[in-house]
Amino acid sequence: MTNRVAITRVKDGNVDAAVREAVRLAGGFDDIITSRSRVLIKPNQGRPMPRHSGAVTDADVVEAVAGLVLQRNPASVIIGDGAIAGWDLPGFSTQEAFDASGVTAAARKLGVELRNLNTDRWEEVAVPGALVMDRVRIARTALESDVIISVPVLKAAVRTYASLSLKNMKGVMPGVEKRKSHRVGLDKAIVDLCSVVRPSYAIIDATVGAEGMGQYPEDTKAMGLIVAGSDAVYVDVVGAALMGIDPSRIMHLQYMAQREGKVAELAVVELVGEPLEAHRQVFLTGFEVFQSRFPEVTIVRGESACSGCTNELVSALSFVKKAGYGEQLQGLTVVIGDAADVGATGKVAALGKCAADYPRPSAFVGGCPPKEAEMVQALAEACGVDPAVVLATMAGARKTVWDASDPLMGR
Repeated sequence: MTNRVAITRVKDGNVDAAVREAVRLAGGFDDIITSRSRVLIKPNQGRPMPRHSGAVTDADVVEAVAGLVLQRNPASVIIGDGAIAGWDLPGFSTQEAFDASGVTAAARKLGVELRNLNTDRWEEVAVPGALVMDRVRIARTALESDVIISVPVLKAAVRTYASLSLKNMKGVMPGVEKRKSHRVGLDKAIVDLCSVVRPSYAIIDATVGAEGMGQYPEDTKAMGLIVAGSDAVYVDVVGAALMGIDPSRIMHLQYMAQREGKVAELAVVELVGEPLEAHRQVFLTGFEVFQSRFPEVTIVRGESACSGCTNELVSALSFVKKAGYGEQLQGLTVVIGDAADVGATGKVAALGKCAADYPRPSAFVGGCPPKEAEMVQALAEACGVDPAVVLATMAGARKTVWDASDPLMGR
């Protein structure tokens, strides 16, 4: 793996040429794919969405990557993913996602096996030096692959600011096992997962991206690019930068880099191909859209505020309102990160260890990040409401979502 990352432009609609050029500029597949290699191509097929939506990896990119891999004559090639299992929002059928994005047709055209990792055999493996997830179930297809090529789409996210090559690996957690990553803390769980099934190569479908909540067509962003490299950390740094998102705010990216003795900053990346600045756009993160839906709450983010706290805050704040405490949220100030004093009085909740020095909060909870239930407790304390009611509402709503989603895990 190297710190070289290539950006290429799709010219005259020729996605295949752009993928091939990006991989060539980034150093090629010679060092990772041999005639004995068992290759898993892992696109983002989280939910049924149409081609060019920016919400899932487009079939043209998957086909181009698979075609390039096949030219190396490896022992086997599988295209595989497992759709979203559902947490606060519903889960989906993997096969329906494959069909909607055109990946089913692309795999059939190339004669490559398409595998639903939600129904795959799995093995529970230990995670050495785990942050939050000491054991995790992983699809056997991923464990038995010598080479994993992560092929995400370029998109912003609600909970992690960006959803790129590392987060894309959640798809190898079969079915409802994915919920475990939310239960223990998503960003750190991604790091634990990728420490045992790390991508060997990453190719981002940046032909069309998605900002905000990833709604189609209103959140799509035409980019016309491919990003490739042999190290997913550096590829994700470049992907974040293309969206105008500061990589330092993406907790799982920073923790993964620290674990491997790297620095997840654009300054250390060797960029080749198209100049990044010529193509950088500003994507609204999903959290910014989420925040706009709570005009009654002031969220103050310091420089150190990252996706760790915002991830847990999304659910905590949502369920305070769903529990019937919308009126009590009026005038609430939530502080995350090392924010300067904004002079807020009354209802002030300081969340996370970075906010420990914020003066005069009504409620404070430490942790990096705090657990979801701890955030609920702090918000409830600041607003003067019953946290037990909020937690019961959360549990009931999730059970309803999960009961409806579970049958889809087999499809």
